[in-house]
Amino acid sequence: MASNPDFVQYIVDQCADAGDIFARKMMGDYCIYCNGVLFGSICDNNLYIKVTDTGRTILKEEDLRPPYDGAKPCFYIADVDDRDYMADLIRATLAGLSKPVSKRGVKVTKVRQIPTSLDDVIAPNIVCSQDLRPFFEQYLGTGFRFKVEFQEWLHANAGHTFREAIDAYKALQHHAQPVTTAPSPEFFYIPEAPKY
Repeated sequence: MASNPDFVQYIVDQCADAGDIFARKMMGDYCIYCNGVLFGSICDNNLYIKVTDTGRTILKEEDLRPPYDGAKPCFYIADVDDRDYMADLIRATLAGLSKPVSKRGVKVTKVRQIPTSLDDVIAPNIVCSQDLRPFFEQYLGTGFRFKVEFQEWLHANAGHTFREAIDAYKALQHHAQPVTTAPSPEFFYIPEAPKY
């Protein structure tokens, strides 16, 4: 049996003092989050909270039940009417949950930077965007391109000035291999001699 949306909204309202609470529908029931962290579920009009040692210290009564068949046991919360208790329990549970690490590691905030002079400093994690292109075209001409080597230079040299970036671009262009337009020998067509 799926949970009633009115009951789900009631639980969200009851937990609101703990932080930014929202529920997301998952396979007929709901996962419930605080400040973007999954801390429990609402299944068949019952609230279940993940098991943590810090949450256990706040519980009025410990009752472990799986929210659905095959699930790990969670704290079944019978008393959902006490807002202060709910907020304290959720805060304690969040403190006990391990922080998830993304597969790529630490999330990096990209910085959109539009310099006003050559002496401005390159920000860490700068984004090579179309907003930045006119600045470089002003000093390097309309043939400027965000080539991979130059993007790597910008990311590796945060804290340097854009004047140094201009010099680095020119040096990279100077050391670039010339592009050949002639095809490789394996692409030449050699016609066969006519057979008589």
